[in-house]
Amino acid sequence: MALVSAAAAYAGIGLYAVFAVAPEQWLIDLALYGRVILFLALLVLAGALTYRVAAAFTLSYDLDRNGLYINWLGNRAVVPLDQILHLDIGLGAAAQGWNPLNAIGYYAGQRSLDDGRLAHRFATAPNTRALIIHTSTALYAISPKDTEAFVQDLEQRRNLGAAKSLASTVEPGRMFLYAFWHDPIVRRLLLMAFVINLLVMGLLAARYNDLALIIQMRYNATGDVVAMLPRHEALFMPFAAFLLSLVNMVLGLLLYRSQMLGARLLQAASVLVQILFGIAVITVLR
Repeated sequence: MALVSAAAAYAGIGLYAVFAVAPEQWLIDLALYGRVILFLALLVLAGALTYRVAAAFTLSYDLDRNGLYINWLGNRAVVPLDQILHLDIGLGAAAQGWNPLNAIGYYAGQRSLDDGRLAHRFATAPNTRALIIHTSTALYAISPKDTEAFVQDLEQRRNLGAAKSLASTVEPGRMFLYAFWHDPIVRRLLLMAFVINLLVMGLLAARYNDLALIIQMRYNATGDVVAMLPRHEALFMPFAAFLLSLVNMVLGLLLYRSQMLGARLLQAASVLVQILFGIAVITVLR
């Protein structure tokens, strides 16, 4: 994690040096675009690794006669003891088919299995050594420090019988607003907006040096040019589109619990904004 963070900082300092001069002196090309993409990728990777480390340090397992409670970063998964069917060691075939999106909101991840159940990974141990708890609707991979003692404690509490009925659930903390990130529609819209923005920036970087120093940027209703501006002004169009999408994402995060449809529509609006700004950039480049 430290290495990735250092690499991101180094890339960021290099980009700052490029843009610290007057806009007229910016050297915009595909090489610089590649450096920007690398910087963004390193930032995302550093954030993901930081999350994983924080989740690992806060991961804990608690037991009472009613249930098993898996805690991490203010979140909690509840496994009623009376719903446990059996225990295993190792995920087996369920260890296959995971992807990075499965890890959002977890130490390791969640995915659907072929039998219709959900697999939840909350283990710092390798898949082959994790303790697997099976219920009729899910399986949970965990890694207590002393597996044998943990299993004995769990069985003793199961034998006592539940004092109250619990529901098998994952209770997300409010810190990271997981419900928003887990929505597949929101994910697709965010990805579409981000990809369109990157494509527009790439197109602009590829054609930037072919532009005249002063370009036509504003038109009236009849299509006549009403303003000639320095070419670096064109760079602010995809940046403005990105900021608008960022605002919509933040608003979506805040509204999702009470207005899920509204939050989704905001992300759809972000895609539309990216398309419109993309058309504007293409018009400038013609």
